[in-house]
Amino acid sequence: MALHKKKVLFIITGVITLAVFAGILVLLLNIKAFKPQIEAAASTALGMDVRINGSMRIALFPFFGLSLKDVNVQNMGLDVVTIEKMRIGLKLIPLARKDFQISSIGLVRPVFSIVRFKKGMLNLEKSGRMLWENLLAVKKISISQGNLVHTDETSGEKIEVNNFDLILKNLSYNETDDPEPLKKISFIGDTRCKILKIYKFTLMNLVMSAAGEKGMLDINPVSMNIFGGTGNGSLHVDVTGPSPHYRVIYTLNRVGIEEFLQQYSLKKFPEKTIEGPINFSVDLTATGKSTDEATRSLNGNLSLNGENLMLYNMDIDALITKYERSQNFNLVDVGAILIAGPFGPVLTKSYHFASLYEESQGGKGIITNLVSIWKVQNGIAEARDVAFASKKQRIAMKGGLNFINERFVNITVAALDKRGCAVYSEKVKGSFRNPQIEKENIFKSIAGPILNPLEDAWNFIQGEECVVFYSGSVAHPDE
Repeated sequence: MALHKKKVLFIITGVITLAVFAGILVLLLNIKAFKPQIEAAASTALGMDVRINGSMRIALFPFFGLSLKDVNVQNMGLDVVTIEKMRIGLKLIPLARKDFQISSIGLVRPVFSIVRFKKGMLNLEKSGRMLWENLLAVKKISISQGNLVHTDETSGEKIEVNNFDLILKNLSYNETDDPEPLKKISFIGDTRCKILKIYKFTLMNLVMSAAGEKGMLDINPVSMNIFGGTGNGSLHVDVTGPSPHYRVIYTLNRVGIEEFLQQYSLKKFPEKTIEGPINFSVDLTATGKSTDEATRSLNGNLSLNGENLMLYNMDIDALITKYERSQNFNLVDVGAILIAGPFGPVLTKSYHFASLYEESQGGKGIITNLVSIWKVQNGIAEARDVAFASKKQRIAMKGGLNFINERFVNITVAALDKRGCAVYSEKVKGSFRNPQIEKENIFKSIAGPILNPLEDAWNFIQGEECVVFYSGSVAHPDE
């Protein structure tokens, strides 16, 4: 009896298999006749208009499907992607019923053109649905040697991605009433990109691995070449709570300080002003539905350090010597450029560096040690250890930056003596856009031209008590 059941099961399985292959054979013999149906199935999966302009054939390996050439995808009459070669994986059982169900999509050398119109709508949108929502019906998507250009017509900015590979697997989409996309999708993926241009930034050899599920997104690792150095880190996004939560951990190793400051500055520095490798690290968290909410909740640490940084057309030692009699530059300018690290541009939004460079033309210098360590709590950054040393001088900064109200919090920049006491200092108050600088010449009683103000000041106060302004990791230079 059991043997009889096995025979029946075997026969049924054989009949089904033969039926499937019979249907596939019919398809093989008359594939071109199904071109409109294939285009319709692909259009449904992508939510756009798909046209196959080149050849079309059956592919058996590595999985059953269709191999297409010269494929064009349009939305609203505009090109979204042109594809040199496209591989579509098909489900066998539905295929026997002439039902084209797509299991995977592979693109070779596609060129994507994404546009955000002035009204805010993307050319990926159609009937209120986004392309990614339709793509998630497919279990696997791969891209090889792709190129992408994203144009924002509102700002005129562009994002360009050149020669990238992408694999997304285990894609799924759950229909829910929650408007948050990350709560609806799950996936795992890897991507590699030779060149990524985001506005002013150029990243090279970008490598990322990502996983998203149930409102959680983890991108780890994220590695790249940038500013002549390397970067490594991770990004975590959690939207399961009432407000999205973010954490960014990233480290840049031996990046060029000149390129670093040029990218973050509102105004370009004169050519070849400062040169040398620095290290930069950040570990920040934020929670909020808007930029303002995220700023108010910003917490974490930032640090920047470097050694033997070459200065061109700027001699810090000569500048400090001239400081007593010169009104052409501010000590804060020097601090903003060299000490504040990623916050330097904030300190210099409303005044120029021209007079500083004019004052120091023809000189050269070296920063032997630069340290900039900040603690961020609830949107306010506090200087924990911020100073640099040249061959003869040491300058330090104290205070904080309130990014919520965009105001300075007791910021003071000081030139130091050997004990870490302030010889000259300047305070900054007011808003980032309209800072007010108060010069404080601590040793006003020293009359006449001063050839070396710090040395004379030191001799003037030998044996006198002073309040130590700085006691951090940057040592006073040996003279």
